[in-house]
Amino acid sequence: MRDAAEQYDDARRLLHEQPPGSGILLPLLNTTAVVVELFLKSLSSKLVHVPVDDFDGLSRVYAEPKLKNHRLVELLDKIPDDVRTLLESSFAADPSFQAEGSLRDTLAKYEGLFEASRYPFEARFDITKYLLTPLMALAEFLRTFVANMEPTGRIEW
Repeated sequence: MRDAAEQYDDARRLLHEQPPGSGILLPLLNTTAVVVELFLKSLSSKLVHVPVDDFDGLSRVYAEPKLKNHRLVELLDKIPDDVRTLLESSFAADPSFQAEGSLRDTLAKYEGLFEASRYPFEARFDITKYLLTPLMALAEFLRTFVANMEPTGRIEW
């Protein structure tokens, strides 16, 4: 899942490098929404081993998120307590986000972006409420945080 998040983030970076007026704001917003979602999901996912037919003892390994939706605050809540505490304290200590409030508050500001960036022509969506600069910083922060995490195995009851 981390690899997928990083691939989307690489695309986000390419889109973000384009000059203003390039006509790619919606793809940039949508791609960044996917980036944020996948990095959050990567912090709460479990490994799933699927046996390979005709090859005894061999399995393909997949990642499965605890929650399969696009609601960012709910995804944050599914992250194990120790990891979430570290994530939230790292966010609070980052000077880039001092004006943004908590991580939870920041994620709440971007709720609905995934859908709004795909359907901006519908009256119920207002993409102007999604600020680009803090969103880009959030994506960078999450990539760095996840990259610095040690992979862990957990037993859950």
